[in-house]
Amino acid sequence: MKVIFKDLKHGEIKLIPENLDDIWHLYNIISEGDLIRAVSYRTDEGKDDKIRSKKSEKKPMKLGIRVVEVKFHEFSDRLRIHGIIEEGPQDLGSFHTLNITSDKMDKISIIKKEWKYYELNRIDEAVKLRNQSILTFVSLDEDTATIAILRQSGVQWIADIDSKRSGKMYESKYDEKEYFGEIFSLLRINKDEESPLVIIGPGFVKEHFLKYGNDKKSSIFNKCLVHGTGFAGMSGVHEAIKSGIIEKITKENRVVFETQLIEKFFEEIKKSGLATYGVKEVDIALKKGAVERLLITDFMVRTKKGEELLEIAKQNNSTFTIINTIHDSGKNFGGIGGVGVLLRFKI
Repeated sequence: MKVIFKDLKHGEIKLIPENLDDIWHLYNIISEGDLIRAVSYRTDEGKDDKIRSKKSEKKPMKLGIRVVEVKFHEFSDRLRIHGIIEEGPQDLGSFHTLNITSDKMDKISIIKKEWKYYELNRIDEAVKLRNQSILTFVSLDEDTATIAILRQSGVQWIADIDSKRSGKMYESKYDEKEYFGEIFSLLRINKDEESPLVIIGPGFVKEHFLKYGNDKKSSIFNKCLVHGTGFAGMSGVHEAIKSGIIEKITKENRVVFETQLIEKFFEEIKKSGLATYGVKEVDIALKKGAVERLLITDFMVRTKKGEELLEIAKQNNSTFTIINTIHDSGKNFGGIGGVGVLLRFKI
């Protein structure tokens, strides 16, 4: 994310989202009641009613929208901001939807009555990570391979490749080079050559694929790690993330960080240790100064109670992490109410 203007005195920050992760960050920053300024498209009202009633070409207009609803279309690289037009050359008071994408490098101004400290922290995080390489997975066995990308916002499935191996009776028809060739072709399309590659799965197929890549002398395999998992496919990807092996490549990926926190949280809950959850229990723990870290989902943080809990955490010098509910661990955490804490001491 690129910040091009900041005036907190008047509550305005202008920025440019540069990738899918930035779109996800904006989803967590923009709230109902904010004023959003961006270029959008509407039919020119200068046309007469007869012409406007037909399908006519829309023109770019700079609009200011008072936000009513924000929707994030997972992995579609699009944020839909629905609201009422307050600024613009026409149609004031009408509803309109802004479609913010990263591929067009859309400029967007966010004007808030008051910026919360965790919203500013999120922007700082997005700026810090703007040049971070994306990590790519190939999760495979002798039957199928899955290509997936680990982003700050979650794990994005890219494709499944069938090896066309039908079983032991037909093993002679299994062409490993052809199978690997299909995987390699998709990697060339979807992977940045500078980003790390993680090859995972059961058995020895992953080592065979690495050898295939090295024989190709392709730069795709320059930054590569091979790791054994019990499963291939997306199950293997999630298993690898939980194992902590990804830290060998990147220590700052949001999904890895959140997954490890959630795993630690559930371990403490299981042994009745230094953790608790539920709005009432968390509120008590925070007010007693017993909380080391507050964990709160992206949905809960948008509620009035969620904001109250974050404010109490700040007052009591407790750290906090906003958990993204797109990835599996985040969904599991959301399933117990979306708020929990790791404790400094039992209460």
